[in-house]
Amino acid sequence: MLFSIIVPIYNTEKYLYETLDSVVSQSIGFEHNVQLILVDDGSTDGSNEICSIYKRKYPENITYIKINNSGPSVARNIGLGLVNESSKYIGFLDSDDKFSKDALVHIEKFFHQEPNVRIAVLPIHYIGSKKGEHKLNDRFHNGNRIINILDEYNYPHYYIGGSFFKRTLLDTHNFKFDENVKFWEDALFMNKLILKETCYGVVSKSKYYYRKRVENNSLVDNSWFLKEKYNHMLKNSYNDLIKLSKEYHNEILPYIQYLLIYHMKLYMYPKNREIILSILNEQELREFINLFVDILKQIDSKYIVEQNMNSYYIELMLELKGEIKPELHFMDKLIDKRVRITNIKFRGTFLDISGHFINELYAMKKEDKIYIKYLNKRIYGERIFLDHKINIWGYTVRDYKYAGFKMRLPSWIVKFSICLEGENFNVVLNEINFIKILIKKSIKKIRNYKY
Repeated sequence: MLFSIIVPIYNTEKYLYETLDSVVSQSIGFEHNVQLILVDDGSTDGSNEICSIYKRKYPENITYIKINNSGPSVARNIGLGLVNESSKYIGFLDSDDKFSKDALVHIEKFFHQEPNVRIAVLPIHYIGSKKGEHKLNDRFHNGNRIINILDEYNYPHYYIGGSFFKRTLLDTHNFKFDENVKFWEDALFMNKLILKETCYGVVSKSKYYYRKRVENNSLVDNSWFLKEKYNHMLKNSYNDLIKLSKEYHNEILPYIQYLLIYHMKLYMYPKNREIILSILNEQELREFINLFVDILKQIDSKYIVEQNMNSYYIELMLELKGEIKPELHFMDKLIDKRVRITNIKFRGTFLDISGHFINELYAMKKEDKIYIKYLNKRIYGERIFLDHKINIWGYTVRDYKYAGFKMRLPSWIVKFSICLEGENFNVVLNEINFIKILIKKSIKKIRNYKY
C-alpha cells in the first residue's frame, strides 16, 4: 500500500457516501494503493451501516472499527494504530469532506520529487452552504513548493483534513493527538510536527473540499457554545504551542506568533463575541480576558498589525497589551469607503439628503464634518446624533455618535462629491451622479417588468 487514509466518523450519514466515494474513486487506483481506515466514534445514525457496506465491498482495503463516543482525537489515534505496515504515506479526511479525484496522485508525486519534505497539504475549497477558497489558499497560487516557516512565517496551517505525512515522520516522533483537548486538536498535532520539521509542502493541483453544513451542526460550529472553547483552550492549546516553540527553538517563532494572532481574532468576530458573553459568567469572562492579554503580551505587535482584520481589532489588541495605538495610515483607505444615504426627499426646488458614515476604519469625531462639493462650492451637513457603538467584551472600540448627517441642496445639482473634513485631512468619499442612478433604476424596472 502507498497510502493509509484515516477517517473519524460521527453521525455523518448524510455525507458519508460522498466522502468515501472520493477515496474509492481516486485515480491512483484504490484497490492496489490505498488502505481506508474508518473509525466510527459512537455514531447513532446510519453511519455504521454505510461503513459496513463499504467494508463488505472492499474487505482487503478497508479497516473498520466502531468505538464508544470519545472524540476526534481518540478516533484518530486509534486510526494511527491501525495503519498498514507497508504504507508509505498517511493522510486524514473528515467524514463530511472529500478529496478531488487526483489528490493522492499529486501528493505521491510531490513526495517523490521532494525526498526531504515529510509534510504536504492540499488547498481548501468550500462546499455546502459556503463556496469559494479558504483565505489561506494564497500559499498555493505559485504552484507546488516548500514553505520554510523560518522564512515565511505568515503562512500558518491549522487543518488535519487534506494533510499528509510520510510514515517515517510519524514513526520518528511518535506524536499522538492530545486526547485531553476537545478543540483545535488538529492544529496542535499539525504544528507540533511543523515545528519539528520547520517546513511543509503545498500541493496546488488538487483540492480538499471542506463542507460547511447548511445545518451549522458540525463540531466546529457547536464548539463556540461550549465553555471549554474559551479559558481551557487559551490556557492549554495556545500555551502548548508557545511552550513547544520555546522548547524546540528557544523562542516563540514568528510563525507561531502569527498563527496564534490569526486564530485569536476569531474570538472578536461579532457572532462569536456575542456567544462569549452568553456562555461565560462575569468571573469567567474576566479570566478569559486575562488569559487573552497574557498571550498578547508574548507576541510582538508587528504580527498583530500585519493581520488582515478590522482595524479596531488591531487597536483593541494593542490597547490590551498596554501599548500606544500606532498610526495605521487609514486615511488613504477611506477613499474606498462610502457614505450611506438613507433618505432622499424633494422639497420644492431643494433636495433633502440624510445618511451616515459608518465603517470599520474610522469613527467620526465631534469636529469632523461631512460636506457636499459641487463646482467650486461646498454645502456642509448638519449633524444627526446616532446611538450606535461596537462593543467587544465591554470595550467600546467604535462610537459612531457623530456619524450621522443631513443637508439640503438645490434639486438641479445632479453631480456632486460627498467629502469628509477632519482636523488634518480632507478626503472624497463618494462621487454621486443622479442621472446615472436614475438610468440604472429605469433599466432594472424594464428588465423586471412582466409583459
